[in-house]
This record gives sequence, structure tokens and C-alpha cells, in this order.
Amino acid sequence: MLKQVFLAVAMSLGLSQAFAGDMSECAKMEDHDKKHYCLGSYAGSATYCDKIKNGELKRDCLFKVVRIQREVTYKPAKPKPAGEE
Repeated sequence: MLKQVFLAVAMSLGLSQAFAGDMSECAKMEDHDKKHYCLGSYAGSATYCDKIKNGELKRDCLFKVVRIQREVTYKPAKPKPAGEE
């Protein structure tokens, strides 16, 4: 059961890359749920995900936003050169 859940999440995160081009392309989408998913996954903002009516798409959007925010927050800082103080 756990493997199936993990596989479903991995596939949805992999397929979600197809939705996000850039912000201007997201704004042109007709379907509001896909539009908000695209905007949320591009901007890394859960505000757009909250506007999605489809529960599964909303959940995927929120998981993606959390992943993006964690990558940004926990990215290792660049070390300072040894000669500069």
C-alpha cells in the first residue's frame, strides 16, 4: 500500500512539470483549476493552490509548493572565499 501511495505521488510530481511553462503562459489557460495549479507550482505559492476546486489537483499543488519552499529554504549557502573576511 505504501509503495502505491509513493508511486502515485512521484508520478504526479513528475507529470506536474508539464503544466508550468512560465507565468504568462499560465495566465492564458482557460481551465481555472489548471491555471491556478500552474501559477502555484511556478510561483511556489499555496495561495493559488487554495483556489483550486478539484481536490486531487489541489493536494498535488500543495505538495509541490511545499517541496519548492523546502528546496529554497534548505539550499546550502555558498561558502565565502578564504581570502575575504
